[in-house]
Amino acid sequence: MRNQNLPSGFSPFTWAIAGFCLPVLLWPLALLISPNLLNNPNLSDNQITAMSVFLWGYPFVLGIVARIFYKLHQRRPALARKGLALSAVIFYGVLYYVATVGFN
Repeated sequence: MRNQNLPSGFSPFTWAIAGFCLPVLLWPLALLISPNLLNNPNLSDNQITAMSVFLWGYPFVLGIVARIFYKLHQRRPALARKGLALSAVIFYGVLYYVATVGFN
């Protein structure tokens, strides 16, 4: 007997989640470059700490957020799409800030 609930392919939302989680592959690079934040004399200790925590912890946050929106998509697809788009904008905004200010 065949289960009718199994998906037959990837939906556009599933591809969006995969694209959202794609920066996780760059985590080893983030671990290598995060000590270079100490070389920037314009940053305070709090800024260095916050940026280092972001570079070390972003894969976990992306994974948790992706899982939450995946589960939400099963119940409320429109809200999940908007939330995933907003999360992507926030993530790339913070990443842009860390890259421009931290590695200046």
